[in-house]
Amino acid sequence: MRRDKLITPEVANLLRPWFSGATVGAQPVIHDAPAVLEQPDHAVTLTWRVGSDDPHDIVIMGPRTQARYRLGQPGRDCLQLRFLPGRAVDFLGLPLRELADRAVAAADLDSTSLRTFVQAIAAGGSQVASQSHAARLRALTAALPDAPSAHSDRAALRRHIVAEATALLSIGDGVPRESVHRVARRLNVSERHLRTVFADGTGLTPSQFVRLDRVRAVLTRIQQKLPEVSTTAGYYDQSHMTAEFHRVMGVTPSAFTMRRWPTTEACTADRKPVGFSRRAGSG
Repeated sequence: MRRDKLITPEVANLLRPWFSGATVGAQPVIHDAPAVLEQPDHAVTLTWRVGSDDPHDIVIMGPRTQARYRLGQPGRDCLQLRFLPGRAVDFLGLPLRELADRAVAAADLDSTSLRTFVQAIAAGGSQVASQSHAARLRALTAALPDAPSAHSDRAALRRHIVAEATALLSIGDGVPRESVHRVARRLNVSERHLRTVFADGTGLTPSQFVRLDRVRAVLTRIQQKLPEVSTTAGYYDQSHMTAEFHRVMGVTPSAFTMRRWPTTEACTADRKPVGFSRRAGSG
């Protein structure tokens, strides 16, 4: 699990069956940014406003395939939990293929696991002033369901495919990224089946996941020399990186580092989430 200052090793272990990390507020990419940046993200996240006891302030955020730039300062801090690849399906009780670029009120989803966790968040909202974020997270872990079964049933097999494919399609420490074709062969499934299971488990196609993973790798290295960044991030060359970065971020890497951002939206903390098109089955 990726840890930050919110998470002690103990809390990381308690969250690990479901979540890979936690953050509070926007994470700046560069200093003196001209706007609030919502980074592209291949993860599904559970987000809520710190200090709120309103269940409708608890939102499931699908993968974000495009960067968003907002004028002004961000609103109240939000605490965000990132689901492990493939785990949001079990927690939310629905496939994720319709969730990309959408925000869904947690109260609108019919999942027992989610409902219990939402009630715990709302019940403790008024206590946040007397608790650190780390202490609040630790208290909330008591409301998490047990880890999903590791037995060889259909759901477990699909979780395994998503987790393994995500790891193989991601940038590793000096390990080349696998192609979708090679990932399917290694997992002993067809490419079509891999795409179906992957979309249900992450909300993205494998190709979309790779695109976002590469762009996120560039963002973490944006202050380095761009030719080196393009190689490290897994691009064919710098022109390939520039084109894909522009597609996702709306500007080229050079324009981004020079802070020529396409700010087009006013930042508001009260944006209503988009409703989901169908009810989920009980989880």
